[in-house]
Amino acid sequence: MQLPPDFALPPQIDAVAYRRTHVGKVMIISRAEGREPALSDFFHFESVGTHPTGLFVTGIFDDDRRGHMKASLVRNASEAEIAWWNSART
Repeated sequence: MQLPPDFALPPQIDAVAYRRTHVGKVMIISRAEGREPALSDFFHFESVGTHPTGLFVTGIFDDDRRGHMKASLVRNASEAEIAWWNSART
């Protein structure tokens, strides 16, 4: 099968660069638009690893549990989301 001449592969995601960008950040699971956030959606980024299907991030979630998610399913939490998360935890 021949690809069209204007076909471009998506850019490769480098785990080292991803880690540098997200280290020390509070991240949130990307949920459906309009859904209210939950405390369990937030986590502290810990590390990232490669997998044949993409990057997987590891983070510390509520109750100090460690979890893994595909990087495409998470994002940095906004300042407003972090403020909500901090107030909801107290």
